[in-house]
Amino acid sequence: MSDDATTALVSPLLDSREVAAYLKVSESTLSRWRADRKGPPYLRMGSIARYRLDQIDAWLESLSSDEHN
Repeated sequence: MSDDATTALVSPLLDSREVAAYLKVSESTLSRWRADRKGPPYLRMGSIARYRLDQIDAWLESLSSDEHN
């Protein structure tokens, strides 16, 4: 398989476990943020939440911007 074909198969979406580890919070904290409409933006696929890494990073950047205002 070529590198292009392999790259195309990699999903840009992360699951809750991966995002919780990335943010160093528990999965229950992430779940609570979703329920409270806080935290990083996510996509709802049926009953499953998925996150885009670029949106998580933008959300984190917005938090540091808020601290400087």
